[in-house]
Amino acid sequence: MNIPMSQLRKNALFQQMTEEEIRELVDLSSCTLEVYEKDTLVVQENDPCSTLGVVLEGKLHIQQYDRSGDALTINVFRHGDCFGAPLLFTPHPLYPFTLLTLTPSTVLFIPFEQLTRMLRENPTFNHNYLAFLSRHILVLKNKIKILSHNDVRSRLMIYLSREMDLAESPRFTLRHKKTEIAEIIKVARPSVSRELTNMERDGLLELRGQQVEILLPEEFIL
Repeated sequence: MNIPMSQLRKNALFQQMTEEEIRELVDLSSCTLEVYEKDTLVVQENDPCSTLGVVLEGKLHIQQYDRSGDALTINVFRHGDCFGAPLLFTPHPLYPFTLLTLTPSTVLFIPFEQLTRMLRENPTFNHNYLAFLSRHILVLKNKIKILSHNDVRSRLMIYLSREMDLAESPRFTLRHKKTEIAEIIKVARPSVSRELTNMERDGLLELRGQQVEILLPEEFIL
């Protein structure tokens, strides 16, 4: 298997590591590389999880379904993201979500046995892993906070506040398309466009394509 180490360096778990360090740490011979077409089921909720999935190309979204069959998009994964990490030390690791591709995608699967060794042998990787878990908790907390509000503006403001925090600036580029934002905050896509226009009219933000400037950051603390 031939994978450019530069691709893995873009993943949060390999930050601050050289390509040589990654090459020495990751045993690609025990990993699996999977290539998926668009709209492909990657994992099903309650499937056993024994690997860390590292997204090398494409976009995938994780979903959960309620009793009525409605899908809730929890997050969108891109190149540089990974999934399965929080399940490493659980006694019975089962995927708590369904994962599907939004575009043609490539995923590297690293067995948990190897992941445990990597955590033990490399302090930088270990630190990155713990930092990733912390961010994962914040993402879930943010999702719960969004769903606790019924109105579109509040949900959208919480989403934008999170994006502003990630960018560490009131000026940032939207990482998600409006369709994806609608799925994340669980509203209709036209409602996202309409409310962004209303928020711009009310002087809360300026929007130029995917570029956003939050004009009144204090109003986004909900």
